[in-house]
Amino acid sequence: MAEPLQLGRIVWAEIADANGFPKSRPLVIVTPSERITPTAPLDVLAVTSRVPDPLPDDHVLLPWHAQGHPRTGLKRRCAVVCTWVARIRHTDVRQIAGVVPGALMLEILSKATAPAAPPSDPPPEAGGRSSAGAGI
Repeated sequence: MAEPLQLGRIVWAEIADANGFPKSRPLVIVTPSERITPTAPLDVLAVTSRVPDPLPDDHVLLPWHAQGHPRTGLKRRCAVVCTWVARIRHTDVRQIAGVVPGALMLEILSKATAPAAPPSDPPPEAGGRSSAGAGI
């Protein structure tokens, strides 16, 4: 049975990049677990493998390993972009990768910023994709 969707879960789904092009990428669920239902949209933060040096304040590095990190499932160096907010549907989730360790999730939530306007809801089931906030 698939692991339940919950706060801190890392999932793969397709969202628009900074240029508006759809791309499958890891996302971190930031919707509180008690508000996750099969019909409610999920608020997520995008994960990028384009990690600048020095690391910007709105990025949090995630644990990874070339063969897949035992907790996160990530296979390359990457970071959560705490200002890149998107909203997806449960049906957009293609894979569950893992979970963000607790201490890192607290850091991510402390850096996550609510957008000026809430993320738009995903389009109706008729073939739409999710929307994204600021990009890479």
